[in-house]
Amino acid sequence: MQRLSTLERAFALAASGSCRTVADIRIQLKREQLDSVDAHLSGSLIQRQLKSRLEQANAAA
Repeated sequence: MQRLSTLERAFALAASGSCRTVADIRIQLKREQLDSVDAHLSGSLIQRQLKSRLEQANAAA
């Protein structure tokens, strides 16, 4: 099975509700040894999208 890309995994974590912040997502991605975590998550648009996904997941919980 093919491993998810760094961004795909970040959005999966955000939607799962297992992470509460973008910082939590960064930590988990680094634990999973995904590539270039800081570079992939440094953009303001990506951060806004992840925060939105986190809020949706937390509201549903």
